[in-house]
This record gives sequence, structure tokens and C-alpha cells, in this order.
Amino acid sequence: MLDDPGGLVEITSRVQHGRFLLCPSEQANELILGVLGRAQAMYGVVVHAFVFVSNHFHILATVSSAEQMSLFTGFLKANIAKEVGRLRDWRETFWGRRYHSASVKLTQHDQVKRFLYILENSCKEGLVASPLDWPGVSSAAALYRGETTMQGTWYDRTAQYRAHLRGEYKLYPSIETVHLTPLPFLQERSLDEQRAFYVDAVREIEEKTARMHRENGTTPMGARAIRRQKPHDKPKAFKASPAPIFHAANRKDFWAMYNARKAKVADYRDAAKRLKRGETDVRFPEGCFPPRLPFVQSRPPT
Repeated sequence: MLDDPGGLVEITSRVQHGRFLLCPSEQANELILGVLGRAQAMYGVVVHAFVFVSNHFHILATVSSAEQMSLFTGFLKANIAKEVGRLRDWRETFWGRRYHSASVKLTQHDQVKRFLYILENSCKEGLVASPLDWPGVSSAAALYRGETTMQGTWYDRTAQYRAHLRGEYKLYPSIETVHLTPLPFLQERSLDEQRAFYVDAVREIEEKTARMHRENGTTPMGARAIRRQKPHDKPKAFKASPAPIFHAANRKDFWAMYNARKAKVADYRDAAKRLKRGETDVRFPEGCFPPRLPFVQSRPPT
């Protein structure tokens, strides 16, 4: 379900058991960016910010429909599982569950809050002192430098397989580009103003992280130690709290979104019941997928 087709959404997914299969390395980073760029080129999702930490990812994007979001995220997760799973010699289920999406209220405050949250990943966990220090895949450094694209490598495995059938053993790499679009509230501002916002955001997170370590008497883990993580390991204390169904800064907006979601769910369930009864002229709420129909066994003609 998509609460606001054409609106801002945060997409997230976690690795099975919280394992560090996405831990940073030059090759893994290239593969993840290549898959992300390919997914964006195929499905046209507008990407604003993202981060891939060792066991999960967050993407802040604008999507036009639930179908677009589903196809984009399904392609992204399936191909990361194939490429990075091959790299890490991981033959089991890669992702813990289906992806989670949460609509973001289109106020400037809510956009900034979710953007800062995504950039804070890796800092708030005590891994690095700055979003710029994260050695894995993140849009933080590119946005900080005023860049609008990032590149990775995509491997055409179909072409590779067909070549293998011909007795040829070769790879078919191509460069894929991830395009970064400013947050909706920034799109009417100048490039200098956009860059200033991103720089200020990074500085704010750095100050917040430094304050956290001063208060707790700790130091960041550091990029070198992060790269030494064993991909098959998992955290000793694995926190898997329920993700919010949407993001709103104040209670009025939250309850408005909640009531709209509640009404949409009621309409969906009513339409699903009618569809299962055999009615064909059934309309589902915008931004929803219909359920599968009951299995009907075919019978030979009598």
C-alpha cells in the first residue's frame, strides 16, 4: 500500500538475522551502486538520499505508484542478494523479510527530519564520527560536495550465461549511474542554497555525534574496523523494533494520515471480500495491490 501516490516515501529493508552481509568493501560498494543505478534506470524512481550500512538500508525517494515502488525495490533487493550474496559466499536467504515503506508528510520539517535520520545512520550507532566517514554506500559525501550522480558497476549475467553456453568465459560489465534529486522543498532553491543545506546537515550530525560520545565516554568504531567485519557475523544485541507506518512531525498530521490509512484499509478489505465472492467489477483504493484470487481446480469436460 502507498498512502500518497506521487509523494515522498522512505524504503527500508534488513538483512537476514541482522548479519553484516552488506559490510563495506570496494567491490561490494561497486555492486550495490550498480544495482541501484540499474533499478533507477529501469523504473524511474526519484532518489533523494540513501545509505547502506552493514545489515540494512534506507532510501528516501519519490514514487508515482505502489507498482513502481514494488518493482523498483523488488529488483534492487533481488539483484543485491544475487551479486553481494555471490561475493560473500552466502547461499541462504539474504533479506530477513519484505521491504517496509513509510510515507513522509510533505512539510519541510518532515522532509528534513527523515533526511537527517538517513544521514545519521552509521553515526548514531557509534560506528563513525561523520556521515562522510562511512566507508560504504551512502549519498552523504556526494550531496556534501554538490554532486548529483554516483556510479557503480552492473554485470549482465544473462549475457554471461549465454556466452558460457558458447564456451566463452567472459564478463559483461557496464557503468550505471545513480541520479540524486534535491528534496521537494529544495527544488526551487539555487544550487548554492541546496549545497549549503547539505553541508549544514552534515555539520549538525557531526556535532550531535561528538556530543553523544562525550556524554557516554566512547569513541567511534572507525572505518578500518568496520571494513574488518566478517560478513557472516551478526550483532550481539540485535534490535528489530517495529518500523513506523508513516512519518509526521506533529500529532495533527499523524492522526490525519492514520485516519486516511484506516479508511483506505477498510475500503480495501471490502473490495477484497467482493472479489473473492466472484464479483468482477471491483475497484480497489488507489495505491493498493489486489489480493490473489482463490485457487480453482480445473476439471476435464464431462
